[in-house]
Amino acid sequence: MKKYMTAKDRLEEAETLMAALAIVRTAGLELDGKLPILPPEFARYLIAPDAFLLVVPSTVTNGNDRSRVANAMCLSRCDALIVRISRPSIGAKKAIVDIGIDGLTPVWCREYRPCLLDGSIHFVPDHDPGGPIFRLTDKGLTASVDFDVLQPDEH
Repeated sequence: MKKYMTAKDRLEEAETLMAALAIVRTAGLELDGKLPILPPEFARYLIAPDAFLLVVPSTVTNGNDRSRVANAMCLSRCDALIVRISRPSIGAKKAIVDIGIDGLTPVWCREYRPCLLDGSIHFVPDHDPGGPIFRLTDKGLTASVDFDVLQPDEH
């Protein structure tokens, strides 16, 4: 983490937090406003305890990388969404999400795009069309193997 943040760093942090909060609102997640369940070093993480989920706004300057988030996942026994803003050289900025599934060793699914499908928020692979699709509800994350919303009918 930088000792001194520039205006550009602050703007990037604000954009990332807005994207993370948009995901939280769209999924109807209730954030925990009580006593923190994680140590102070994770104070900027958004915690949705009913969904067993951490939503982590990540920028280059704040150091919220996968290893650090994995530590928080182990402490909280929650899955995680690491939200960041992609700034391609051509085209518009977009939110990109890395998904961490809690377990003895967290499993990471990288570079997913949030999108609305059938009225709920889903995460689809940005670069790997064969990867799993995730759905986020107020009860947590589910993988495409657990729901059939996007699976073709087999008749």
